[in-house]
Amino acid sequence: MAKANGGRLLCSTLENLGVKHVFGLPGSQNIEFFEALRQSSLRTVLANHELAAAFMANGYYRASGRVGVLTTIPGPGFAYTVAAVAEASLDSSAILYIANKPPDVAGKKFNRQSIDQRAILGPLVRSIVEVDHTSDIVSGVREAFRATTAGEPGPVMLHLDPRAVSGGVGEEADTAPVVEPRQPEPAQVEQAIDLLKASRRTVFFVGQGANGGAKELLELAELLQSPVIATRSARGVLPENHALSLTFVSSETAARGFNLLLERTSLVVAIGCKFSQNGTYGFRLRIPQEKLIHVDASREVLNANYPAKLAIHADAPAFLHALLRAAEVLKSRKSEWSVEELASYQESGACYDNEPEPSVHGVHPATPAGFFAMLRRVLPAESCLVTDSGSHQVLTGRHYRAHAARGLVTPADFQSMGFGLPSAIGAKLAQPDKPVVALIGDGGLHISAMEIVTAVREQIPLTVIVFNDGFLGQIRLQQFSRFGRSHATDLLTPDLALLAESMGANYLYFDGDSENILRDVVTSRSVTLVEVRVGDSSAIQVDRAKGLIRHTARRALKGSILGWMKPKRRG
Repeated sequence: MAKANGGRLLCSTLENLGVKHVFGLPGSQNIEFFEALRQSSLRTVLANHELAAAFMANGYYRASGRVGVLTTIPGPGFAYTVAAVAEASLDSSAILYIANKPPDVAGKKFNRQSIDQRAILGPLVRSIVEVDHTSDIVSGVREAFRATTAGEPGPVMLHLDPRAVSGGVGEEADTAPVVEPRQPEPAQVEQAIDLLKASRRTVFFVGQGANGGAKELLELAELLQSPVIATRSARGVLPENHALSLTFVSSETAARGFNLLLERTSLVVAIGCKFSQNGTYGFRLRIPQEKLIHVDASREVLNANYPAKLAIHADAPAFLHALLRAAEVLKSRKSEWSVEELASYQESGACYDNEPEPSVHGVHPATPAGFFAMLRRVLPAESCLVTDSGSHQVLTGRHYRAHAARGLVTPADFQSMGFGLPSAIGAKLAQPDKPVVALIGDGGLHISAMEIVTAVREQIPLTVIVFNDGFLGQIRLQQFSRFGRSHATDLLTPDLALLAESMGANYLYFDGDSENILRDVVTSRSVTLVEVRVGDSSAIQVDRAKGLIRHTARRALKGSILGWMKPKRRG
């Protein structure tokens, strides 16, 4: 084996693990590693900010199921990543974060950039792997890489002493470790098959862990004629235009409809989901223990929020494959779900609470439903739509239908603004042959706009659709509903045409004649910023008036009560 310095050894180990891209920024503390990256086959993707680089790694994983790799300097570079690492942790995204250690001068205090990185990131990552010497690099990288997907996927920090990278001792890594998926216990598979054979009304409830088994899930659902409900991180794992796909939006109304469905269900098979607050509509779902089979790669997830009759510790695709091996046995089982019944539940599950929605310029009808119907017509089935956090994300969940696994990527359990644009860049690099569209609000654009430059510079084809209303829209609507007034939500959004031109991107103002143009844009090899004007509908104006009346009445009532109490106190 050829000798190499630590940087080359680090790169060759990543190469042998199948890594193709590394996201990050260079600095004085990691130039040795970036010199090794220059000489390697790895593509270095330079972001404009470490937060964005970490979101790119997240989007890379979410769109492909392959580990995203991130690297930064210590100190400020490290600190900027914290929110994105938290997002990856709560959203179960496998990221290998190669973090340089701060300088440590023996016997001296107050070293430059010296913060306790382990203490800061420790609660957010699956593990921290220390690499202090060149001889630790191969084993350390392999251990950290494996830990990102061992059990529940998530971020892992490789805490790297820069002296290990510059060290001249080490050997090239020549083989990648084989990471076998966790197989279900045969006896538990038999139990699950017996329960499925006895059930006439089975429902599959699937999360992000099932994305890798989309083909098997489709085959199994059709074999059993059982409907599939996906969490927001698994939307599209069964195409949402399939008769067995039940889309439930996050609302009180939909949760009631789902619970009515569960009352009629004899068996719920939950696969690759952790029953988080967002995944269960605020823990409103009622799933009796005696009806539940729960399969997950993380033992910590099982029996945590929803105890199960049968808890199976296994990778979701492995479990689905094991069930399909018993296809002949399951064929004799008859489903009692009728087409009409499932259609009724689909209608109730798609209902959202009576919350006002904005008007959307350029579509007919000028509503979010009209816009997303248009977008669905424009986008090929295999496309990936990536959203930010905000009102546009809520509207996407209500009105957009994903037709492919990993076809809708949104921040789930942490909800970081600024997620959408950089995550879409990562998603496009992970799936270069699929159209990728970022849908963000103007608030998210204010956080992440400079990453349009990244897409242009790196020649990453991307369509960025901006809902532009001039406000932090979701918070403004909440303020209207409660107080009838808004505060600190007005934005000064720049001229988006000039912004796009200054960044080297194309620009499209969406109007009634733009649908065919947008169809060409999303499949082009360019970077295009699409502006969609969003405004207050009559429903928003009514809600604002009602909020003002309620708030005024509350204040008046409070004042009268206090006025009545004051004489009593004096007496």
